[in-house]
Amino acid sequence: MAGMNVSLRYAMLSVIVFFAITNRSVSRGVDYRIQQLDAEARTAEKQGHLDVAVQKYQEILGLNPKLPAAYNDLGRLYYQQGQLEEAIGPLKHACELDPRLEAPHALLGFSLFKMRDFEGARREFRAALQLNPGDGNAKLFLARSLIDLDDLKGALKLLEQLQQEAPRNAEVLYTLGSVYASLAESTLGAIQRADPNSYLIDLLLGRYAETRQIYPEAAEHYKKAISKAPNDTDLYYFYAHALWESGSFQKALAEYRHVLTLNPYDYRASWEAARIVLPDDPEEAFRLANRALEMKPGIAEALTIRGRALLALRKLTEAIEDFKKASALDPGDATNHFQLARAYRQLGLTQKAQNEISIYERMESEAHSPKEDKPVTPH
Repeated sequence: MAGMNVSLRYAMLSVIVFFAITNRSVSRGVDYRIQQLDAEARTAEKQGHLDVAVQKYQEILGLNPKLPAAYNDLGRLYYQQGQLEEAIGPLKHACELDPRLEAPHALLGFSLFKMRDFEGARREFRAALQLNPGDGNAKLFLARSLIDLDDLKGALKLLEQLQQEAPRNAEVLYTLGSVYASLAESTLGAIQRADPNSYLIDLLLGRYAETRQIYPEAAEHYKKAISKAPNDTDLYYFYAHALWESGSFQKALAEYRHVLTLNPYDYRASWEAARIVLPDDPEEAFRLANRALEMKPGIAEALTIRGRALLALRKLTEAIEDFKKASALDPGDATNHFQLARAYRQLGLTQKAQNEISIYERMESEAHSPKEDKPVTPH
């Protein structure tokens, strides 16, 4: 997905088509004048003189009124200046003259979206995506149009596709979150009507609070849910986890231990408790993390915790194996390379330690660098 101004993205598409059409549509003299005007328009635009660029494209269309790319650029410039109503006509002309062009459909969709004509925006974005299924900007704003048209399921399907394509895209994640919130709200209303005293109301409110990262609020909802359904062991885990996320580590540890008395097979409570006891009691941390991995092998976080416990217990070779396994399961977690460097250094393997530190520093630098997969909100 392009990280650029939306209007510029579709300008680049239209210029390619422009010359292909002018060369076969008009006489050589008129063709030369059109190309000259196009160059002048693009120069004026680069200099910020959008009104001059508009005049140039109007002159081009006076010479040849059958150029879809010129209509597209004229509509794009109107859109860029916020003259949405003026943009509609040229963009529609471009679509009519050459139905194969994606750019005018997409720009028309953005214009209609900003004018809050969501039905029209949906139509144009769908047309654009039929021509170019990989246009992430059009797909995102089709989803946003569907949200405003109360088609949450349709929006959710598109946004989940986008999330797979760009998992760190903030705009996609924000829009996806808004859909989840709307679905949660409607579900909550349905539960309240069906059973106003159901523990599921507080469970859902707790889960929703977690998605907003308001963990103390989530913990309170889980506590209320437990009072209504004390035999549901999962509620105790949710409560313990929310306490940990809130920073109440000792309270969380007590709850994790309570979860394990109720259900010794809860591997989540086991390794998450290990995470808390690790600094003070690496032997206990090893026991808990190891128990979790016996029940469910392949938990990257549990391997990291067990590896750190082994490192503290000076079982360096075993620790290295755990860190390597954790890194293979979760290649995006830089901390495993940091821990590997510590283990190699303690074994006297200086070069291997330096290699791991280099990987760790590179991954940390990349994690904090600007991302390029962000579709830009039309403006």
